[in-house]
Amino acid sequence: MPLPVWTRQPTTWHDPRRGFLTLPTGVNGCMVALDELPEREQRIFSKILHRSPDLVLVRLAGHVCALSKVKLLGVTSMIDATKFEQEAITATLAPLGEYVGSIGMHRPLADYSKQEVITMVEVIVTAYQHYFNTHDDIPFSSIGDAI
Repeated sequence: MPLPVWTRQPTTWHDPRRGFLTLPTGVNGCMVALDELPEREQRIFSKILHRSPDLVLVRLAGHVCALSKVKLLGVTSMIDATKFEQEAITATLAPLGEYVGSIGMHRPLADYSKQEVITMVEVIVTAYQHYFNTHDDIPFSSIGDAI
């Protein structure tokens, strides 16, 4: 599963066919591994990544580019989440949907106030933790049962 990322700040890079491309904050994309690219692009990007190890390959707006991790959100996201963690993430969707619906689903995230974003994060984290606390993936119910 590709690791999702979002632009943290306006992002500009050069495409030889189209010139400079600039994307606004909040564009979503995904991380790309070097071996997923055609051979010619692998050679080019491998040189770029060797010179600048703080860069990562990202597919944004249909183009692969090497961007600084500083310009992206999500680069340090959970990698290889377990099935249990994926279920916990999925369990956050309903409470998140209720909250977003209560404050106005039509509004872009950039228009949320700081407090609304903080509350949204609290809703997600609370639902995630609640799933872990109410769904036991350990094969016994208590330490005493295992002894």
